[in-house]
Amino acid sequence: MDNKDILVLNHFFTNTDKPIFFVKNMHPEIWALMQARYSRAKEGMRESFLNILKEDPENFEAIARILQDKESSISMDKALDKAIKFMDKWVLGYGHASVAEGAVVGVALEGVSIIATKIIEDNRLCSFIEKSTRYVQFDRNSFMIPEKLKKSKYGNEIEKYIDELFDVYTKMREPVLGYVKKSAPLKPGESESAWERACNGRTFDAIRYILPACTKTSLGWTVNARNLAHGISKLLSYPLDEMKEIGRMLKSEGGKVLPSLLKYADEKKYYVDTEREMRNSLKLEAEPNDAQVILSSVTHDPLDITVAAILYRIRNHAYNDILDEVKHMANVEKEKIIDMYLSKMSDFDWPMRELEHVYLTWDILMDYGAFRDLQRHRICTQTNALLTTFNGYSTPPDIIHSGMQHEFDRVMRKAEELYKKLYKEFPYEAQYIIPLGYRKRFLFTGNLREMYHFIRLRTTPQAHFSYRDIARKMYITLKEKYPLLSKYIVCNMSDDELGRLKSELKFQEKVDKGLI
Repeated sequence: MDNKDILVLNHFFTNTDKPIFFVKNMHPEIWALMQARYSRAKEGMRESFLNILKEDPENFEAIARILQDKESSISMDKALDKAIKFMDKWVLGYGHASVAEGAVVGVALEGVSIIATKIIEDNRLCSFIEKSTRYVQFDRNSFMIPEKLKKSKYGNEIEKYIDELFDVYTKMREPVLGYVKKSAPLKPGESESAWERACNGRTFDAIRYILPACTKTSLGWTVNARNLAHGISKLLSYPLDEMKEIGRMLKSEGGKVLPSLLKYADEKKYYVDTEREMRNSLKLEAEPNDAQVILSSVTHDPLDITVAAILYRIRNHAYNDILDEVKHMANVEKEKIIDMYLSKMSDFDWPMRELEHVYLTWDILMDYGAFRDLQRHRICTQTNALLTTFNGYSTPPDIIHSGMQHEFDRVMRKAEELYKKLYKEFPYEAQYIIPLGYRKRFLFTGNLREMYHFIRLRTTPQAHFSYRDIARKMYITLKEKYPLLSKYIVCNMSDDELGRLKSELKFQEKVDKGLI
């Protein structure tokens, strides 16, 4: 390699001669291409990178000269843009889908509705960070109404209703904060500023229940190009105008950094036609059911399958032979294997992957505000119905104890009345006016390993009270049905809380069986 080669490589890679290196200053599409080259090129990535650049000798010399002379970044941008266009043929030549997984980008979405974020976050294999309703106070400009609703005969009524929601949101803050401070007073030696933040957070936790789903929020999205293209197609195919507009903007802005890899992100007729036909043919209304947590299905023989999977990794025998052996083991033998496998975990460890062969499906009913957190779990499969008022709403204890329940109930009932006027004509748009306190069902399927993570994370003292109860009820259900499999799940719960939740589950079980 001559000095120019080394100069170029040092700009784009962390070293020129070690077997492990990081890339830097590299456009995501070029990085995607360079990863894909591993599958077909004999030489290493750095050599391959130089060879491709040198296929356009004039541009390679321009890049080297800019780096040597440390000229303006504008000149470098032009040279790199030319290189990207030159490499376009390579990107397309490798096949759109596989190359696209190597290009990772960051996307920022601001001023979108909470409804929109839930639809966007339904995409998997990516990461999200969303503005918190727990730490941010919202004002009247924080809400957006879809044009279809604004222009409908209900437009004025909707605007007045949103005004009233915001007025009550503002009105409740001081009484709820006052109660919170009385119930959790400043302790000796405690930082006053930290106490104030905690009290404000708990207050917003409660009063956010009347924020409508049309509340505007912000979202950071880290995603590879393949999943972004799929996400854009889903948005362009969604019945809501806001989703379509977000999809168009993502494709337009994304094309500036991923000019090749988003070319085929378009509306999918299959999604559009299937959604329309099913919505027109199937009943929308739901029968009320107050069960918060129902374990709907579990992999057959979960204990035997888990023990067999653990042994399989060590013994290297045929799985069915090991499973037959496990089926004839006494429970005490199975417990020894589970203990050997899980007992050495520290507070910072997670179970290994053998627990992933058992799947559990949960039917969960919870308020939409707390659902927003649970929906962001990636290692699971979720099915979500539209947000409605059919399943009633939850009332935070701090609102009850602060004396503001009457005001809260009044605006929540208004929400239901308005929703019932809207949903037959605007089933999708009607979701926007529903407060976050209304409950929704979602189907949650996760493997046993995910349950260990989910329950420990969502029952910490800092966790929101709503989903903390959900995770604890999941734990109690598992503990009673599968004591060996749940033996090492960490669940933060006092004896009093355990007794209360057990009673609730027993009561609901009797209701479901028609005994009450």
